[in-house]
Amino acid sequence: MATPHRLDVLILGGGAAGLWLLDDLHRLGYSAALVEASALGTGQTIWSQGIIHGGLKYALHGRAGKAARAIRGMPLRWRRSLAGEREPDLTQTRRRAEYCCIWAKPGMRSRLGLLGASLSLSVKPKALNRDSRPAVLRDWKGPVLRLGEQVIEPGSFLQVLADRHLKRILKVDGPQGIELEATRSGHVREARLRCPGGQETSLQPSHVILAAGEGNSRIRNRLGLPVEHIQQRPLQMIMASGKLPILNGHCIRNASPWLTITSTRDHADRVVWQIGGQVSEDMARATRPQAIERAINDLKLAIPGHDLSGIRFSTYLASRAEGSSSGQRPNRPTTFHDENVITAWPTKLALVPMLSDMIIKQLPPPGGEHIFNMPANWPTAAVAIPPWELESTWTTVH
Repeated sequence: MATPHRLDVLILGGGAAGLWLLDDLHRLGYSAALVEASALGTGQTIWSQGIIHGGLKYALHGRAGKAARAIRGMPLRWRRSLAGEREPDLTQTRRRAEYCCIWAKPGMRSRLGLLGASLSLSVKPKALNRDSRPAVLRDWKGPVLRLGEQVIEPGSFLQVLADRHLKRILKVDGPQGIELEATRSGHVREARLRCPGGQETSLQPSHVILAAGEGNSRIRNRLGLPVEHIQQRPLQMIMASGKLPILNGHCIRNASPWLTITSTRDHADRVVWQIGGQVSEDMARATRPQAIERAINDLKLAIPGHDLSGIRFSTYLASRAEGSSSGQRPNRPTTFHDENVITAWPTKLALVPMLSDMIIKQLPPPGGEHIFNMPANWPTAAVAIPPWELESTWTTVH
């Protein structure tokens, strides 16, 4: 094996957090590289609905708590990047929607939830008159509001960042394609990599960032680092496909997001709804038929009168990997710093920029003397395929 390449930072994991951090580090003068064992965004990023949340879920109770305060400035930060007004320049990212709708199921608690959101969010929801509403909500009897949460296409976002750093993203031959040499205390001295074609190389990073989502716990285990404060919260997301209207937003019931729906299109130009919210949490451990039946019944209540006949339904299992020092649901991004290893979780897609800032504050200034050169003919990783393009089992509503 050739002489190891020295570099300032090695990132393990090519999802939203890893790619955003790689971009920030490169612009700040760090010698950095990213390693991906699968496809970019596999897991949490490609599964996500793409909403740049501004704290609605936390603000519905009328209190701007820690979670709401942490996230409410993120939509503006993302909006500026998506407009090309600040780095990273994300102007080429496809948007599903420029805003989300909120509509409340009739009931006092739902109405109070919307009032709480309007008081606690930095960008206040605005009421939509009948003609301004999405067609499917024109006849909704309750309030329908516009919320300044953009919705992006996660795969497109990943591709935009990856295209900027093709020479710094290394594809390895699965989890077994990376071997970390570390001290007993977890200080990483060297990373030996093997690509799918069998070529090998070795890196000597000053710092290692674990941004691999669910994979973080496996890597920490290999390094002998504790994993008791790592948690996973399961979801069963529902997908609907067919002649559906474009809809992006949240239906509120009992002062909480009951259904969250975002719309995209598949390879055959069919509209696909990703359906999350309370239904995806409640049905996390249910069978697929049970989850689909629950989603159909909820949709009939949230969008009454809309014909679901001929619409195909399916589900996919997702797991939110998080770090928490208290065992509770974290309010903001989480990092653990052990020796020269920083383990990171953004908690939500919207909080990825905040996570990158937190990590950079924990790093020394760039070394300046290292220049990373990707080994010749080493493959780079492709972006993951979204779940609706992989699913072969669909249930049609008759």
